[in-house]
Amino acid sequence: MANDFEQLLRDVLGPSVERFNQFSADQMKRLQNKLQELAREAIRDDLTHLRAEIAELRARVATLEAERARNASDSIQSAF
Repeated sequence: MANDFEQLLRDVLGPSVERFNQFSADQMKRLQNKLQELAREAIRDDLTHLRAEIAELRARVATLEAERARNASDSIQSAF
């Protein structure tokens, strides 16, 4: 059925249909490229955010480890 419709358009409009099809394909390609670029930007933003969170978590872990070591040292000293 779609082929019949396309053939009817070709018969009625002639070469304009081919130009329209090419235009439509070009627009679809542009849209896909734009969407891919937006997706890349979103992923870059997410990665930047995640890297910042990881750095913060590493700093917190280092602080906790230092506190734990200090507490262990204090408990050993108080035992003597």
